[in-house]
Amino acid sequence: MFEILKIGIFLINPLNEGLGFSHRPYMLIKYLSLHKDVELHVFTPHNEEVGKSQRVYFHRLGSNKFSENLYMIVRYLIKKRVFTSNFIYRLITLNVIIQRLAHSLREQLVKNPVDILQAEQDVPSAAAILAKHFTEVPVAADIHDLWAYEEIMCGRVDYGSSSYEAINSIIQNIMKESDLILVGNELLKEVLRSRYGSKHSKLFISPNGGEIFRFNLAKRRKRIIYAGNFEKYENVDLLIEAVKYILEKDRTVEVSIFGKGPEEGNLRRLAKKLSLPNSIFGGFIQRKKLIPFLAESWVGAVPTRKKYATPIKPFEYLSVGLPVVSIKGMWWSNIIEENNAGKTSVFDPKAFAEAILELLNSSDIDLLSKNALNIVRKKYNWYKITEELKTKYIELVS
Repeated sequence: MFEILKIGIFLINPLNEGLGFSHRPYMLIKYLSLHKDVELHVFTPHNEEVGKSQRVYFHRLGSNKFSENLYMIVRYLIKKRVFTSNFIYRLITLNVIIQRLAHSLREQLVKNPVDILQAEQDVPSAAAILAKHFTEVPVAADIHDLWAYEEIMCGRVDYGSSSYEAINSIIQNIMKESDLILVGNELLKEVLRSRYGSKHSKLFISPNGGEIFRFNLAKRRKRIIYAGNFEKYENVDLLIEAVKYILEKDRTVEVSIFGKGPEEGNLRRLAKKLSLPNSIFGGFIQRKKLIPFLAESWVGAVPTRKKYATPIKPFEYLSVGLPVVSIKGMWWSNIIEENNAGKTSVFDPKAFAEAILELLNSSDIDLLSKNALNIVRKKYNWYKITEELKTKYIELVS
């Protein structure tokens, strides 16, 4: 048994962005550090910190800004979709990026050894596996979506293209070489097993969740809120079209859409075309300001249909007692339906609007709020998630 379990977290996204892909590692680091028998070592190309903790150590990759600049350039080119399939998602380019990251990571792991290394998302996982050949540290790949499927939904990659095959080649290697694969839900677990041949024994469900807050539920405003990315797969356009129907029936409803991303221009143009006020867009909001804002709202919208994903949004909403409206058939929608914590709708603006209006006019809003809170308190909270993860890591390295 370990007196202190040294867990490495390897990531390339900045922790301070507050978006979904940054929020999960931020919360894992924050809550794993509360366990007195855990010491965390975070390997990143950025200057980072997560609150105040005596058991979290940050190690910056590279002796200069090369790694950080490489990350920023790659990310910029991915958002400029024309470069993605033609350059970034060629296997030769991906391998150069992975090899460079692996080299920088290996240098830090030699100086700062850990018992297990958790890599956030696919490219860092591939780099961690490459570094593992020299350091022999076990690698846990934190895979919370199906990369190839996500890129198709964004319009960055075509099914069956060379880019699609390059991504699948990387995923296949991760499935084969990782010691443990963290997934957020049963659906993703099954597709990684059946499509990519991952061993059942390697796959471990580690979902996203929310923090446990206490707010006065009586202070709610008649407000619909969306807070997240503006990517194609988030379907924020469906929400905007639904808002037109909602405001036609009730002009007193407030609408707040927070976020940023490549679809922002298209979404603003759609709102203008529908004669909706530009004030519905609130820009990007820091999480410490967002949480109280969520707690004062009436309905949280989750219009995405990214079925393999493990979105944080619904659990953030639920954590403050905010009832959720989401799309039928998604695994998180099943949780909302089973626990009477909101409404689900078919993928149609009018139907989505009707579901929201039903909640806005519900006399059971207090019950729905309490049910929402209970989902997070009983299962989907970060302390419980990190407790289970720590137990799995001890089992793996013992």
